[in-house]
Amino acid sequence: MPLPMICLMTALPALQAPAPANEARAVLEAAKAKAKSVMEARAAFMKAGGNTKDFRGDCAKELVDLDARLAVEQEGGLRQALLVSKLFHLQLAKAEPSAAFLAQIQKEVPAASPAWSLSPGLLTARAEADPKGWSAYVAEARAKHADADLRRALLFEHFWERLDAKDEATWKPAYDTLQQDFAGSREAKQAQGILEGELKTGLGRPAPAFSLAALGDPKTVYSLDTFKGKYVLIDFWATWCPPCRAEMPVMHAAWARFRTKPFEILSLSFDRKVEHIAPYRQQAATPMPWKHAFIEGGFQSPVADAYGVKGIPKPLLLGPDGTIVASGGQLRGENLEKTLETFFGK
Repeated sequence: MPLPMICLMTALPALQAPAPANEARAVLEAAKAKAKSVMEARAAFMKAGGNTKDFRGDCAKELVDLDARLAVEQEGGLRQALLVSKLFHLQLAKAEPSAAFLAQIQKEVPAASPAWSLSPGLLTARAEADPKGWSAYVAEARAKHADADLRRALLFEHFWERLDAKDEATWKPAYDTLQQDFAGSREAKQAQGILEGELKTGLGRPAPAFSLAALGDPKTVYSLDTFKGKYVLIDFWATWCPPCRAEMPVMHAAWARFRTKPFEILSLSFDRKVEHIAPYRQQAATPMPWKHAFIEGGFQSPVADAYGVKGIPKPLLLGPDGTIVASGGQLRGENLEKTLETFFGK
């Protein structure tokens, strides 16, 4: 065969259309690039004084393009990448995915799909938003996904969530696996720090002392003595924290129900700027009509260190003698009123 024909035939594969696997990778890389630009825009927004809760990534064009491709694409692996990318862009835009779209993802995208390597946070967010519908799916990804980085991230989140729920039978094996199979990793070190922080505020321990100026009234100072003889719910929070804001309806309901009891709430804000608090409390649904203080320095503050605060929300219930009597998941969601009932009755 003449040499020119050989050269032509060996060059043919390079002229062919990219394989679906390559296209899927390109979809995920484009999503990562968009995330980088959104984070840059977010940083500029914060530098200008904005509150991160008010920032939303502009992903309108990307979402239109993804829908257009999904309408015609048939190849399974590429569709998985497109579906996961769409969920990722919705998250960047802080837009809630529809129930139909989430059902489509569970139907078309296996838990072990390579597409999930785009961002483990996509799975943990779904498990937090809908534990009943997503816990088993995420558990499968945590056990079977080929990406060790993703498994490690999911295991870390599982450890923290079960620690918060006081489920030692589940959090301890997760913790041990992190320390043994992923020794030296960022997640293993973080898990150790979280566990050490949790021990600082274990049930039955005396609450660490504090002295904090009341929000808007520096002449008033809150300390453990302020609440002596009462139960006090200490609520570490921030307006920029979505899970903190999600707790507001149940906190307001609990306050309305138990405020005539020997009961107080002290919300300790980790906001980046004290000016971010008032606009949030001026909303009709979130007046937060209880005691407040602003924690300068947030997670780097002495109060955060004393109380082992590694993430928010972190609620603690102190008894009349300053002893910690409930914490974490015992004081979140529907459990808040149930826990308070054990001290105040129904």
